[in-house]
Amino acid sequence: MPKRKAKRPGPKPASIRGIAQLTGFSNTTVSLVLNGRSSDFNITKETRDLILAKAKELNYQPNIHARNLRSGHSNILGLMVPTLHNRFFGELAETFEALARASGKLALIHVTRYDPAEEAAAIRFFLSQNAECVFVANPMAADEIATLFEGSHTRQVYIDATVEGQTTVSTDNFAAARELTRAIIESMAMDGRSGEICFFGGMPDHQVTGQRIRGFRAALEEAGLAFSEEQVIWSHFSIEACYESVRTYLQAHPAPGGMFVNSIIAMEGITRYLLEDYETCHSMHYGVFDILPYLSLLTDLKIFGVDQDSQKIMETAFDLYSTGEPPEGGISVHVPHRMVLAKKTAARPVDGKAAS
Repeated sequence: MPKRKAKRPGPKPASIRGIAQLTGFSNTTVSLVLNGRSSDFNITKETRDLILAKAKELNYQPNIHARNLRSGHSNILGLMVPTLHNRFFGELAETFEALARASGKLALIHVTRYDPAEEAAAIRFFLSQNAECVFVANPMAADEIATLFEGSHTRQVYIDATVEGQTTVSTDNFAAARELTRAIIESMAMDGRSGEICFFGGMPDHQVTGQRIRGFRAALEEAGLAFSEEQVIWSHFSIEACYESVRTYLQAHPAPGGMFVNSIIAMEGITRYLLEDYETCHSMHYGVFDILPYLSLLTDLKIFGVDQDSQKIMETAFDLYSTGEPPEGGISVHVPHRMVLAKKTAARPVDGKAAS
């Protein structure tokens, strides 16, 4: 059996010591130049240029971890999101990564699937990496997460969440839900459709869902419509769970006149059930959070909804991190959302609020 030829080891990566040997300068001088500190120690331009030229020739790559250890900065930013399947969180993550990269930071993203234990694990991981700031999006256990940061130097900015004393950026979920419910009521009235309106999607201990239910109830009360807990169809935010929940409900109850759909994921569960019971699904009026603008055209359902500005939300959160430490007690910012109207390809902006 022929012997395999041993692979030749590739060239060793260039090091400060190697550059020093090739240029004739000390390790210290080379290190100062490569770390951008030549002007602090009166190193001549000629020396600096020679060292930088040799480093470029050898394709020298600095040891980022060592540099960060010396400087006391990790240049790491973390983003915790519950899912990337939802368009809102996917766009949020893309914007975060682009902003971090443009700022010379390393972006770390942890998906938690709405699991409080996984959220705690994500925060502990970011803290173990000495992250400069963690952006916490739509957590299940916001207050518990905040306690994990105690005693650390890591900044925290909350997105789509409310945490007392912390910096937060979000849509005004109460106001947006109230407006969306008003739109459902108006659409049903114009169509001569009667029946109750259900709230579909979300877990009882999910903070944002609670805020939206309050807005939903407020709009019903304004219109003189009754509310009962039986109108809420709870479901975890997965397509399979949402499909099973709405299927079980609609097969056991008369079809409601309208449905407040708490996530585009929940709407995907409905469209899956649509294939089994088109008549029931087609009879209802839908208001959806994080709607896809073309969804009503693809399904022929009466759909409109709230379009959150994920890019602006992330940019605002990143700006609050970049400007330094927030005032004591934090700052809360509401970013405007849009109402997307079904079948009309029109959208009207809704004024947001900012409060410190």
